[in-house]
This record gives sequence, structure tokens and C-alpha cells, in this order.
Amino acid sequence: MILCIEQTLLKSTRKTTEKPSDYQHSESPSHGHWLWGIAIPLLLTLIDWPFREILTTSNILMFYLLGVFFVAIRFGFWPSILASLTNAAAFAYFFAPPIFSFAIAEPENLAGLAVTMVVGTVTSKLAENVRHQARVAEQRERRASVLYRLSKELAEARLETEIIEIGVHHLYAEFGGRNTFLFPDRNGLVCYPNEPPLDISLQGADLGMARRVFNHGQMESNSIDTFSNEKALYMPLTGSTGTIGVLVLESVNPRRIFLPEQRQFLGAFINQISHALERASLAEQAKDATLKMQAETLRNSLLSSISHDLRTPLAAIVCAASTLETDRGYLNEDRKRKLASAISEEAQRMSDLTIKILEMARLEAGEVVLNRQWCAPEEVVGSALRRLDKKLKGRQVNVSMPDGQALVYVDAVLLQQVIVNLLDNADKYSPSGLPIDISVETTPFGLSIAVADRGLGIPEDLQEKIFDKFFRIHTESAQSGVGLGLPICRAIVEAHSGEIHTTNRSIGGAVFQLHLPVLEAAPTIDSEEKG
Repeated sequence: MILCIEQTLLKSTRKTTEKPSDYQHSESPSHGHWLWGIAIPLLLTLIDWPFREILTTSNILMFYLLGVFFVAIRFGFWPSILASLTNAAAFAYFFAPPIFSFAIAEPENLAGLAVTMVVGTVTSKLAENVRHQARVAEQRERRASVLYRLSKELAEARLETEIIEIGVHHLYAEFGGRNTFLFPDRNGLVCYPNEPPLDISLQGADLGMARRVFNHGQMESNSIDTFSNEKALYMPLTGSTGTIGVLVLESVNPRRIFLPEQRQFLGAFINQISHALERASLAEQAKDATLKMQAETLRNSLLSSISHDLRTPLAAIVCAASTLETDRGYLNEDRKRKLASAISEEAQRMSDLTIKILEMARLEAGEVVLNRQWCAPEEVVGSALRRLDKKLKGRQVNVSMPDGQALVYVDAVLLQQVIVNLLDNADKYSPSGLPIDISVETTPFGLSIAVADRGLGIPEDLQEKIFDKFFRIHTESAQSGVGLGLPICRAIVEAHSGEIHTTNRSIGGAVFQLHLPVLEAAPTIDSEEKG
């Protein structure tokens, strides 16, 4: 019976998305095989008959024996036995004296025929064993190929839902039954997943039985033996840390599951799927742990970075306000005006710091939607300079911008913020009195803007790191700031699908260069004007 099953499984090779064929558990020779067991001896008789005067009886028996070999190899053991009996009848009637009679007069012919039948029977059995071994080897190769395809698809899957879908399709294709995977909820009770079921998913599983299997963590063989009379099999999915879920497999044809090799095959399927599910779960836990660690690191960096920058302006505000509050008429108007100005400046510093923190949080949360419009580069740069007019009052700013610059399709407000941040950064880290250089150029490939200062420059190993949040080359310095200006610039530029980097000038100082590419799908100026 096992041999027949192996041959049937060879014929059932299919893609995992195809509906499986019915599982046959016997290999009875077909009518055509029996007919060949008769036809081959008769054909050999027709071939040998014209040469009956030339060939000896032993030669004729050898021809008949070759026919038995062919039938055994091609059609199986029992058709070869029929061929052997047909050979004996044909030889006795047509070739063994007296001819046209089933009687055999010569003992030599009778002995030769007997030996031929014995040899034919033995060789037929050997041929059948060879056929069986070939079927077994081919079936094992097919199983190995199926397991390889399963493992390859599971290795490529990253999400638990993808792994479950792959497992459902492969189990349905190989074992012929609808199936589903059940997992515990937050309360530890096994239930159906929230995702919509597949067309081949099993519905209506006994959740009570599934929960018993999950709680007891039964081995696969115990589960199959226990529920062999049920319409579905409930098997635990066992990982390295214990039972992680339950597989419910519809038992359409028990022979496809209960045979020893099929049970081992099913066990290999379950092990691979269980390990893939456990891997996905551990990867998700590791991702959550990494996110928590990053959030904690970010929180610590934020507190460390803003503590100094908030404490300094707050101290100045408190000092100036308390001086004004406790004044008994000793302060003149000029002194009062300076204290009020100090309060205003320090409050503005705190406001700028708060705005940068909120802006960075908004950019990272992905809540920024670019309001792209056609605008002139000189207008964007001019607006940025006007915003910093008071701060850059005592510093020369050189703007290099050829006439006739093409319009650019950008979010003007955000791009203006980038230029403001770069100019503010250049002002902080350049000695007083030295100029800041701005160069703007539009080409068919996009918009390029460079802001250069005359400061100390940036070490090469830190030229990429300065765009990280809260990073400052000198953590404690006379310059205020929390280390968010440049990260905000990079976030805005990358939102425009551009890039920003920094290099050092040969004459001293740093250059911040940004490039915004041209959008292929950007609307034309005419369409904007019509709108």
C-alpha cells in the first residue's frame, strides 16, 4: 500500500496555489497494463513464427523472456506474470512439438519453459523493486523540493501575516485540506486572527479543542492520535519558548496524513512554519525594543541639550524682571530700556528654541505636506535675509545670483526656513565683521544654493554627523543652540527629494551646499497661471 501511495504522490506534483488532486492509496494495474501482458507475447509469437525452422526452442524461449522483462519494467509485476503465462501457452501451442497442441512431448522443452517462467518471475520481482526504489527516490526528491520552496518563501517573508498566508497555501496544496492558524489574544485565549480569511482557510474550528491543545502543548503525534476521529486535526505550533499557536487542518483523506512518511512530512512543514513565525515575532520585539531605546536616548539628548539653552535665557529674564520689579526709582529710563530689551531678546531665544523643537517633531512625524508652488529663487533668499535683518545688521552678506534665474517648484516657506537656519548657523560660528557668502544657481537639473562662512570649519569626520539631532561640535560653548537647525534643514531638503552636505573652504570656513532636483511631473507655469 505504501508503494502505491508513493507512486500516486509522484503524479500529484503541482504548484502550491493549485487545488490538490485526490489522493489514491492503491496502484492496481489498469486494463491497458493487463492487455499489454497478453499483447507482447502474441507479438513475439508472430515475429518468431516465420523463423521456427531456423531458431531452436531455447532461442524462442529467450525471446519470450525478453518480453517478460519489458512488461515487468514498463507495466509492473502482475502484468509480467500474465505475460509469462501467455508465453508458456503460446510456446506450447506453436513451437513445442507437437505443434498446435498444448501438450509438450520433449522433457527438454518442458524444463526450458519451467526455467524461463521461474527466471521471468524472479527478474520481474527485481524489476518491480527497482521501480519502487526509483519512485521512492523521486518522491523524496519532490518532498525535498517542496520543503525547499517553503523554506525559501518563509525566509523572504517578514510579516506574520505573510508567513501565515504562505503556510496555508502550502499545506492546502500538499495535504489536500483547508487549514487555519490560531493564536492567543492578549488574554491568552486562542482565537481567530483579525485579518480577513483566505478562500482556502478553514472556518468553524472548535476553539475549545484548540485551546486545550494550546494549553497542554501536545506533541504532533499525540494530537493526531487523539483527534483522528475528528473532521479536523488540531496540532500545536511549538517554538523554542513553548507553544505559540495551533494549526487546524481539515482531514479530507486521513491516508494523506496518517501514513508514517506523510506524518513526518507534515511535521517538517509545521516546524518550518513555527520557526518562521517565532522569528517574525522576535524581530518585531527587537524592533519595538530598539524604538524604545531610541526614544529614551532621544529624550535624554533633548533634556541634556536644552537644559543649558533654557537655563541661560531664563536666568537673564528672571534677573532683569526682578531688577525692574524691585526698582525704587534708582534706574533711569535708559537702564530700564536695556533691561526690557534683554527680557525681549532672551524670550525670543526661548521662542526660537521651542519652535525648532516643535518643527523637528512635526517633520519626523511625517505631518508636513509640501505646498509646492512656482516661485523665484531671489524672492526666497530675499525673504530669508529680511527675517534675519536685525541679527545680521553688522555683518556683510554677499549674494551671488545670476540674472534671469528660472522659477523653481518648491515649498517656499520651508525652503526659506532652510536658508534662515543656514544663515543663522553661519552667523553664530563666524567671527564678527567677516562676511557670509550666498550663491544661488538654477540649472535644467535643479536648484543649487550654497551658504559659506569664514569660521573655523568643520572636522571631516564630523561633516555628516552635524546633521544628527541635538549634535553639537562643542557641547558647552558660548554659542546658543540646541543642535536642531541643521537636522531641520536636512529633513526639509529630503522632503523635496534633495540632498545637503558640507565641506570646508580653502580660505577657511564651511560651505553648506543643498541641491533640489527638478520634478518630472511638476506642473508647467502655464498650468499654474490657468489654475
